[in-house]
Amino acid sequence: MLSTKMMPSVGVLIPIYILWQYLGLLDTIPGLIIIFTLINLPIAVWMSYTYFCEVPQGILEAARIDGADVWKELWYLLRPMTMPGLASTALLLIIFSWNEAFWSINLSNANAQPLTMFIASYSSPEGLFWAKLSAASFLAVAPIMVLGWLTQKQLVRGLTFGAVK
Repeated sequence: MLSTKMMPSVGVLIPIYILWQYLGLLDTIPGLIIIFTLINLPIAVWMSYTYFCEVPQGILEAARIDGADVWKELWYLLRPMTMPGLASTALLLIIFSWNEAFWSINLSNANAQPLTMFIASYSSPEGLFWAKLSAASFLAVAPIMVLGWLTQKQLVRGLTFGAVK
């Protein structure tokens, strides 16, 4: 599953471009959402799996003895216990999607331009517009920095979840 994340994106660009064109997802926001989800899915599953493996089995067995079904286990036990890990996974995936430029530039043109396309537009044959490029880059980084500062406690708890036994 992780090998798909390690594969160079340019190796699958042409097949995905043709598929997106055939499905009508080229230069659409749903098309970008789908590709961002698909390229980040392996890391989400891998990180979530490690957090769920750290939950003690005794707690789940005690819940089953008390009569909890699978949904109650998920909602009342697993969700609160893995929330720091899931929050750190979500923040990491948001950062990965926010910083994704390759797929944004290659699969969108005019209708679904994300911020990376806007920043890339400041490069022209006449040269780089450094002031506009710097201001746009700062505005692109600012929301993620604020989100990181607001969720710093959850992020640290999630990344160290299960580190000490």
